[in-house]
Amino acid sequence: MTEIPRDRYLRPMIIPLGGSPDDEHVSYTRPSSIAKLLDDTSALTAWKSRMAAVGLARSPHLVDRIASLSAKHVDPVREARGDLNKLVSQASDAAGMMAAADIGTSLHTLTEVVDTTGDLSQIPERWRDHLDAYQRAMKPVDVLAMEQFVVNDDYQVAGTFDRLVRLPDGRVVVADIKTGRSDPQYPTAVAIQLAAYSGGAFYDPETGERTVVHEDLDPTVGVLIHMPAALGASCTLYQVDLVPGRELLDLACRVRGARRIRAHELVVELDTDNERGNHE
Repeated sequence: MTEIPRDRYLRPMIIPLGGSPDDEHVSYTRPSSIAKLLDDTSALTAWKSRMAAVGLARSPHLVDRIASLSAKHVDPVREARGDLNKLVSQASDAAGMMAAADIGTSLHTLTEVVDTTGDLSQIPERWRDHLDAYQRAMKPVDVLAMEQFVVNDDYQVAGTFDRLVRLPDGRVVVADIKTGRSDPQYPTAVAIQLAAYSGGAFYDPETGERTVVHEDLDPTVGVLIHMPAALGASCTLYQVDLVPGRELLDLACRVRGARRIRAHELVVELDTDNERGNHE
């Protein structure tokens, strides 16, 4: 399949609905990005701060680099912003923050191997119990498609869903694999993502053609496949109600629109001389 072009923010560039390949492409938001707009990130921000603090304790050379920037600049937070951001990122990595993300990506890829071959023999030993739990959880459903790119023109959102599955009762739904600890307890983001995918269509990046994902697709329901990497070998399927999920998607898109409002559209310098003249 032809690679989806991306803009400088890595957003997919999409041929407009009804347009041609020669038309100017439009940047669509990724479902994972739109889903984050309604998140309360205070806990995540605090966790990242803790990880950076631990990383600094483990990496004295990073502390020295920060000290040198502080000595060099009068206002290092502003004047050395880029360098400080890189050092904080390195400190977080030293504490293992990226390891969790890498594990999640690896587990996603391993589930593809299992769904394609049904063979656990090539799975690294440390993850075999996790993938065995995944196989058991997925046994009642049929996997119809994996890692398919869709566009939702109603909301200008586009991305790749994890699975298209047929449930035991015959319904076809989109499913998303999550490997975090608390996804079922905080399902807003996954509900938004699934709503975006379920309202989308397959997309041909060469022609811009949209096609129906599946004639039996039920857009009112999605499935969260929860396989928490850090909580032992377990996998649970959760039904996600996409009726309120679509309302959340609509709200997130309105927030996206609000964030695009520029300062000059809201704030202008008050002309006090003109105001005084009007009252004289």
